[in-house]
Amino acid sequence: MVKQRYKNNQGFSLVESVAVLLIVSIIVIILSRISINSYYKYQERLAINELISDIYTVQTKSLNETRDYIYFFENDGEYLAYYDGQQHWKKLKNNGKAKIGALSIKFEYRKGNLVSKAYTMDFKFDNSSYRIIIHLDTGYITLNEIW
Repeated sequence: MVKQRYKNNQGFSLVESVAVLLIVSIIVIILSRISINSYYKYQERLAINELISDIYTVQTKSLNETRDYIYFFENDGEYLAYYDGQQHWKKLKNNGKAKIGALSIKFEYRKGNLVSKAYTMDFKFDNSSYRIIIHLDTGYITLNEIW
């Protein structure tokens, strides 16, 4: 009986397969780290946008005859928005902390205009920091990312 030899040169060896899997896994790890960090920054940006929305809400609600205000506290990342005759306690999400240079600061609005002194506020999160500037003349809010 004659022994037949089959040569199959069309497949990959075990070493080649492991090398390809190693390279692909390294690429996946790098891409997942980038997407996780961008997701955390996205969540922080949502938290700061919610804060700006609350400032605009207080400003808009003050167009009637009531005196509405928003109070920021530095230590615990909380703020108090007073409008429609009710207090609305809120906390900055994603471990956000206000860096305002004082224990607290109050922005009071009357007929849509800021009564209290303009102030620049910094908000620090785990992955990013933001600066909010309220403009007295226009009522607009400027948001800058700082680091």
